[in-house]
Amino acid sequence: MGKTPKPLTIFVLPPLDDWEEFKALAVQGHVIHRAGYDPGQCDLVIGPTAWFMDTAHRKYLPLAIKAARARRYGKDSDDPPSASG
Repeated sequence: MGKTPKPLTIFVLPPLDDWEEFKALAVQGHVIHRAGYDPGQCDLVIGPTAWFMDTAHRKYLPLAIKAARARRYGKDSDDPPSASG
């Protein structure tokens, strides 16, 4: 595989940062950063709970919130748990 003419700066969060694919992307010329780097300076942020959002994706914010709640509190949880548990 050759060098990419359009390299990206990619921020990868654990545990995904040991994927072989990121080593291959680095060989192709992409810059891979891990925890400790400012992800605001990156073209792409990859992590187990990362979502891509910009103005074109604003309508998906409720879906992202629902998915995060489901991941944290259980599959069908649209609301956080009550104070009693």
